[in-house]
Amino acid sequence: MKEHSQNPEENNSENHHSRHTPQHEEHDEISIWKKIILGIVALLLITLVVSLTFLSGPVSGVLEGIIESEPIIKQRVVVDHIELIFEDNPYEQLQELYEQEQKTEFSVCLQGDVTDKADVTRYEVKTLYSPKMFQQTFNHVSFEPCNKDSFAILHTHPYKSCIASQTDLNTLENSKLNNPKMLMIVMCEPKRVSVYY
Repeated sequence: MKEHSQNPEENNSENHHSRHTPQHEEHDEISIWKKIILGIVALLLITLVVSLTFLSGPVSGVLEGIIESEPIIKQRVVVDHIELIFEDNPYEQLQELYEQEQKTEFSVCLQGDVTDKADVTRYEVKTLYSPKMFQQTFNHVSFEPCNKDSFAILHTHPYKSCIASQTDLNTLENSKLNNPKMLMIVMCEPKRVSVYY
């Protein structure tokens, strides 16, 4: 003969565990699907936030600038068919100016020799000078045009902002009317520049 428990709670808990109805299974399936859908929605939201962070605002400008710019390696920059070489003295002057002018943009005019060799145009920077500045702020500089002996206009941008503005490109186009080999150089780190020709 089977013994029955004197405690009704024990009987009730045994019955509760042994009963697994189709309703419970359906509830478990719905719960699993809810978790999967919530996981997918969470991943989509995370992807959206990350993409907005990196593809807009200051981060995207930095990434674009890194892609567009080139490092100065051993006082030399090569972009497409352009080779820019700094002699020791102007390179040291440029580095000193960059160090001193961290709060505002500045501009210098580069002078030296331009030679065409095969498929490369070589610009050798022998001297530089600062043109008269009309206005200098953290993210803007206006200055008088470089003289006719200059082959490049170099100016700084805020740190890691390496892309030329439309004003920069317009200045380059106007300068090319007097000197078709004129370059526009944007310096955005001590040893990184973007070169426009």
